[in-house]
Amino acid sequence: MHLRKPLLMLLSTVMLLVGAGPASSAQIPALEIHPAHLDISTFFSGRQIALSGSIPSDRDVVIEIKGPEEKSAFNMKGRVGPFWMNRGKVELEKAPFLYVVLLPGEKEWHGSLSSSGLGIEQLKQTLVIKPRSANLDVVFPRFVRLKQSQHLYGELNGAVQYSQPAGGMKHFDAKFYFPSSTVAGKYKILNRLFQNGRLEETTVRSFTVEEVGFIKAVRELAFDRGLFYGILCVLIALFVGAVIGLLFRSTEAH
Repeated sequence: MHLRKPLLMLLSTVMLLVGAGPASSAQIPALEIHPAHLDISTFFSGRQIALSGSIPSDRDVVIEIKGPEEKSAFNMKGRVGPFWMNRGKVELEKAPFLYVVLLPGEKEWHGSLSSSGLGIEQLKQTLVIKPRSANLDVVFPRFVRLKQSQHLYGELNGAVQYSQPAGGMKHFDAKFYFPSSTVAGKYKILNRLFQNGRLEETTVRSFTVEEVGFIKAVRELAFDRGLFYGILCVLIALFVGAVIGLLFRSTEAH
């Protein structure tokens, strides 16, 4: 009798915990990605991926797509008298190659993104600039404009679409087009669940962009067999030069 009561209490606690598990995990948004990975071949001109899932009807989903970190170097121009000239070189480190935020429409998201540490402007907090004397407040907007012109950075309002709610849930769909300048590497797709503008949950999915075919063969040759690659490039250049020379001679003969 003395042991029965504590055992019953322990069993009840376990049952409560087990029962609570699915309820809390149901709040975490599942994410389907199609295609599951991206191949870059010789004639790669860009590719669209589709993202979808279901969330509670009173929540919103924001999707971040982050590329691998890179180090970028830029020539900074400035006015010297009446002329525009290069004023020096600036390097930015720890900037993602690609950074895109897909947002639901019909809401203003700037405040929610900022308070949650999300968005393009927040990338400035983790960047490393060299030389340190350079003004990040001047360099960063120019860097962002360059990335936006290449379709590599963006906050796309209305990119997430919802279905009509049913049974307390709603389906979401989003699409993103990886541009032709996409590089191979490990990307992250982060599914952010919001309620009333406040970040609640995050799930992270890995997304691989991989070189295939001739491009992959050339890269492996350049990195793994550098000497042979260099000799091969010289031979190809000599061959192309000889062919062009023969063509010009035959043209002159006529």
